[in-house]
Amino acid sequence: MTEVVKRVELDKEEELDIEVDSEDYSRTRKIDDTTVKAGEADQVEFPDGGKGWLVIFGCSFISFSTFGMINAYGAFQSHYETELFPNVKSSTLAIIGACQPAIVYGMIPITLPLIHSFGIRNILMIGGALVITGFFGLSTTVEGQLWKCYVFQAIFYSFGAGLIYPPVFFSPVEWFKRKRAVALGISATGVGLGGMFWPLVFKNIVKKYSFKWAVRTIAIIYIPLIICAIAFIPQHLEAKYINKEETISNSKFNIEKIKKLPQKYLDTWRDWKIVSKSPIYIVLVLINLIGMFASYPAIFYIDYYAQVINPGTSLSVNLLMMYNIMGAPGRVIPGYLSDKIGRVHVLLTSLFISGLSILVLWIPSIKTKLIAPYAVFVLLFGFCIGPFFAICPACLGQIFGIVGSDARISLFYAVATPGPIIGCLIAGSFIPTHSSNEEDILNAFVKLTLYSGIMLVAASFLLIFVRFTITRKLIAFV
Repeated sequence: MTEVVKRVELDKEEELDIEVDSEDYSRTRKIDDTTVKAGEADQVEFPDGGKGWLVIFGCSFISFSTFGMINAYGAFQSHYETELFPNVKSSTLAIIGACQPAIVYGMIPITLPLIHSFGIRNILMIGGALVITGFFGLSTTVEGQLWKCYVFQAIFYSFGAGLIYPPVFFSPVEWFKRKRAVALGISATGVGLGGMFWPLVFKNIVKKYSFKWAVRTIAIIYIPLIICAIAFIPQHLEAKYINKEETISNSKFNIEKIKKLPQKYLDTWRDWKIVSKSPIYIVLVLINLIGMFASYPAIFYIDYYAQVINPGTSLSVNLLMMYNIMGAPGRVIPGYLSDKIGRVHVLLTSLFISGLSILVLWIPSIKTKLIAPYAVFVLLFGFCIGPFFAICPACLGQIFGIVGSDARISLFYAVATPGPIIGCLIAGSFIPTHSSNEEDILNAFVKLTLYSGIMLVAASFLLIFVRFTITRKLIAFV
């Protein structure tokens, strides 16, 4: 019988070659396998718990520190538009926020080989240092210094976040199968909690003290958050559960791997070409790109629109926080459901309701100028858009399996890199810069909401196509 060799790291931090019976190891799909069917693609065992929950706990600190802050950019944009840079185009300011998710997603294929070569702890320390430096630099910004926002908030912070964020996507995939979506959802709850916490901190300190001290306080809070992530994420994965060539959990500083980094990036490009042979995968990548184009404009303008129709009230001031509060259960509850009924089912439903809520709740509130229906929209949208940002890696893992997951997930998000930037440029171009006429601004928001709502509904229709391509059975785990 033919034997295959699987390299694993043991507790004594030494590598040995473990021979695995080919009949057992071949149960894992190959990277070039483009066949898909209902159910889980992987037949191998995963821990599905144990130390994996410590990893998830650590990942939640990262999501709190990265996309929790990115989702809070609306609070920064409102302050920039009304206080620091009132004469700057809205689309120009939106680019700062849009650069953050774009760079984080674009960094994923760059960061993964760095983690495998330098070790997860070292990369988390470097990324954390960049993030904290970015905020201390941003705190020196005064009126007329927009360039500092680009340098420190759009670049320094984003590159640091791009180094620390990948474990949120990849580590749960290594540790979980049956509970993969709920694990990803819990690891991403920090996005909702952070999106609630950061605007609260920022707005209160800006109001009582200054922009400088608000941002410096945020920088100081980041220090224990990064330390907690470094402590919890690097949990050792036992040899019997290692189902792919390299894992984030067991990664350590390795000089030989560092020397081979150029080849590793070439291998990533090769793997991208292999996984792209699947038509279903290509459609999923397109759906993700459309979702990015549509979702970020809606998220970034939640706070600004509330100030337009109902300025200064406690409800309008706290709507962005309400959106993010709903984001936490919006990642966990759909994650739990998707582990029961299928990740594609939950994802397409959430995208459809997200787009529909914009069209049937936000747009009517523009015509009536009523804050109540808009608040209902914010709560519903905050809950329903959560699965789009949380369970996509679980969806890919369910359809294609763990082998090749690094290539699939990294390409999936790398292609989405221009989505937030271009989407916000398009949406921001609708908002008039030098006009304080309320009617002009409200008409601009009609265009923005039509753009976001229609795009999200279109993405859900494409996902229906994927679902029935996998299986035409009405009752199936997809």
